[in-house]
Amino acid sequence: MSIRLESDRLLLQPFRQKDAFRIRDLANDKELADILGLPHPYELKHAEDWIASQSVLIKDGNEYPLTIALKETNEIIGTITIRIDKRNRKGELGYWIGKAYTGNGFATEAVQKIIEFGFHQLKLNKIWASVLTRNSSSKLVLKNSGLQKEGTLKQNKILHNVYEDIDMYGILLSEYTKICK
Repeated sequence: MSIRLESDRLLLQPFRQKDAFRIRDLANDKELADILGLPHPYELKHAEDWIASQSVLIKDGNEYPLTIALKETNEIIGTITIRIDKRNRKGELGYWIGKAYTGNGFATEAVQKIIEFGFHQLKLNKIWASVLTRNSSSKLVLKNSGLQKEGTLKQNKILHNVYEDIDMYGILLSEYTKICK
């Protein structure tokens, strides 16, 4: 499956190996590492290894890691992924935007586009995401994209030796269909 998703301002498409330099630069941010649990410093090898694993994931239909790039310049500003649970026809969202690009609605625009892809092309029944309870920006992105909070998992994840609460968000195909009418 050839994937190239376009929104008003963004292109979502598979990574190329040469994108490793850009991902290293964007992901090498202490604040981002703290929220996502990424290694810090984020080195070129981390990005290269991650990108090298992606073609098989996409080919097998298990995961779709895509760049978030500005349509006008094709400059990568972040990444978005949907991981597929084929048996249960659901997909898990994951995304982040480089610090210099936050606050411009790019994450919401990318999330809305990947939700459309998940329901229309992948034929999923549910799309969900987990987010650190303290990550108010990401929770706002999910709410603005139509996902509803389904609950909180208390002390569900250890991140940097601290137990973190995780909020769960989701949207069903039937709910999405109503929103899009």
